[in-house]
Amino acid sequence: MTITISDLPEALQTLLLEIQQTNTPLTITHEGHPIAVIVPTRSPKPRPAAGLMKGQGEILGNIVSPIEEPWEVLQ
Repeated sequence: MTITISDLPEALQTLLLEIQQTNTPLTITHEGHPIAVIVPTRSPKPRPAAGLMKGQGEILGNIVSPIEEPWEVLQ
């Protein structure tokens, strides 16, 4: 969809609603050259807080039993 800058003020509200409904960008031109593009926004999908990182971690060893060698910082 394309509109000239001189026609924009009178049709802006109608065009913005149409952009939202059709999900297509609007190119604004001046003397035949594009000067701006208006694109519809997308609402971000809500992400659940609990379980967000489920399945992303990996246990590499026994996390319950004491370590075999003491850490240097603890001595």
